[in-house]
Amino acid sequence: MKRPVRLLIAAAAALVVGFGFMQVDKMRGAEWVVSPEQIEQAKAGGQAGVESRPGTVTVLPIRSETADALPIKWALAGLAAGFIAFRATGKKKTATA
Repeated sequence: MKRPVRLLIAAAAALVVGFGFMQVDKMRGAEWVVSPEQIEQAKAGGQAGVESRPGTVTVLPIRSETADALPIKWALAGLAAGFIAFRATGKKKTATA
């Protein structure tokens, strides 16, 4: 396969994997320990906030300690997928005896 086609396939794979990981983490709520939505739901239910531990009520959102590392995780996963796709679409070397 020609190099420009290989680069396009690698870039597409990198983007799909990187954005896929981002979507999974966003749906899981990996960025928050206590999200703003959880606090809104608790207040709508008549509580002062979210009970994070017995006897402890959280009234402000709390970000996860690993939230700042999530974009790095997404980028590294995308780069790894792009590299694998680039190598996989290359010419196969013939075995010599």
